[in-house]
Amino acid sequence: MSRFRWALLGGLLGSCSLARAQTAAAPVDTTGAAPQGPALTAAPDTAATVVAAPLVPLGRVYHVQYPGPQRLRGTIGEQAITMELDSVAGRYRGSYYFHRRGRWLEARLASATQQLPRRDTVAGEEAGWFRLLTQTATQRKGTWQSSEGQVFPVVLRETYAGAARYEQPLWELRRYHFRPDSSQTSHSALDSAFFHQLYIQVSLPQSPAAEQRLRRALAAPAAPASMPAYLDTLLRRKQQQAAGYQFYGTSDVTYNGNYLLSVLRVTSQLEGPAYQPHEWYDGAVYDLRTGRRLQLAELLVPNYQKRLLTLFRQELRRVLTDQPAYGPIGGPSPALPVGGFVLTPAGLVFTYDDRDDVRLSQPGPYHADRNLEIELPYADLLPLIRTSGPLAPVLRERGLRPKK
Repeated sequence: MSRFRWALLGGLLGSCSLARAQTAAAPVDTTGAAPQGPALTAAPDTAATVVAAPLVPLGRVYHVQYPGPQRLRGTIGEQAITMELDSVAGRYRGSYYFHRRGRWLEARLASATQQLPRRDTVAGEEAGWFRLLTQTATQRKGTWQSSEGQVFPVVLRETYAGAARYEQPLWELRRYHFRPDSSQTSHSALDSAFFHQLYIQVSLPQSPAAEQRLRRALAAPAAPASMPAYLDTLLRRKQQQAAGYQFYGTSDVTYNGNYLLSVLRVTSQLEGPAYQPHEWYDGAVYDLRTGRRLQLAELLVPNYQKRLLTLFRQELRRVLTDQPAYGPIGGPSPALPVGGFVLTPAGLVFTYDDRDDVRLSQPGPYHADRNLEIELPYADLLPLIRTSGPLAPVLRERGLRPKK
């Protein structure tokens, strides 16, 4: 899926996390009331056992199970598209792309019959409108009108052929250290540690072995009943090492189709008041038939390294020319990012972070990001892609290779 879902979930979760983070020194809620949100349940309180008298750790685990998006495929006129939609508070929001172009476009829909603007996410220009007029158990039909007034029929069907269904569980814990006052009737907060992670839980009923392998790679590290104790132990150990530990993590599905699943994980952590926060980007691509993680050598031809690096450096120079505020990221001889790569419908995306160049550890005066994305389109990579490898169906869908 696209970054739109990541931004959507980030907005929903960020407001919830910020509200709790602003109450770090407040007494811990022991009423059992959970904050409002979709399918939100509160796990039992973590054990209030004495770690080092007279300090008492107090905390509360929150668990949210977000459903994955609907995956729809079909046509606008004669052009094939893939769309992914989330339902939030009775409204639909998501994204879609034309197979021959591969660029994610934003989609919003307040009801099944309301007009849905198509908006290019880079330029922000409205280029057309959907109107989905009918919906059955298997398909949606409607029209799409271009900004020039042309009207085309739309037919979409929900399908997961060659793709994975998935949910996104959120686990969150703020763990406190309190010291009882002399009266033993109240406590003063000495430190709090925080953990927030959005996981991906894949469902592949036709391939149970692949499903289990993907869950080990992408889902929460313990069963739901064991997660509160797991997180409490993790944060207790971090508090023994330094004060003020915070960890934020999220996962975004960037491609889901043609038996390939690509995931971008973003993690940010802070340890101690003098510790410089890090924001790291790690990509991975998985084979949905086996659940195995794929490497570049399995996607590209032998001896691809030199030619791929040349393409990467050319695109990096172009990006830095367009965005000079970043400075000479990568130095005189840039290497491929340590965080790997992801697939998108348009190409391979590599992301620099402060592991690649320390200048990305802080937002600059004219750039707010701690990362730099470099996208290599499939058309440019065509000579390097294995003709019968895992990317061959992707290229055929894009019209870059003849169909079988």
